[in-house]
Amino acid sequence: MKLVGWSIVLAACTPYSISGPVTPPAAVGHTGVATVCVVRSSPWARAVTFVVHDNQTLVGATKGDSYFCYEAAPGTHEIVSDTFDSTDHPGRTTIELAPDTRYWLLQDHDNSFGSITSRLAWLAPERGSQLVASAEYRVVTEVPGHEHVPPPIPFAPAR
Repeated sequence: MKLVGWSIVLAACTPYSISGPVTPPAAVGHTGVATVCVVRSSPWARAVTFVVHDNQTLVGATKGDSYFCYEAAPGTHEIVSDTFDSTDHPGRTTIELAPDTRYWLLQDHDNSFGSITSRLAWLAPERGSQLVASAEYRVVTEVPGHEHVPPPIPFAPAR
């Protein structure tokens, strides 16, 4: 019986930690690069951490109503959102990013009998700005051994 209790506790854990609310870096949006802001606004699965990689580079994570922004080289980008639970399914989107442009990506999910499927959808700038107004800016503070904590302004290379 004790083993079952521990397995439930361990299943709820993630090797990734994110900060409480922080002030977004003022410098996001350098000349010649794209800026991608990932926003999560959902009343469900608020305790679940969703980790985001762009071309296999860790760029951030969300938990509850939160968001983060990162810079990316112009070109092709595959963005993957995952919870790192063996029963969950990552969300994926591919986009061609242009320099000096801000993109808004909604991170959402579907829950089917306890298995979470991450969903990613591109937003119009007005909608992205609206969702960010009620979300908290967060940054990754701890990662498992195979990853590196992203810098204050994460950067993703193009393919």
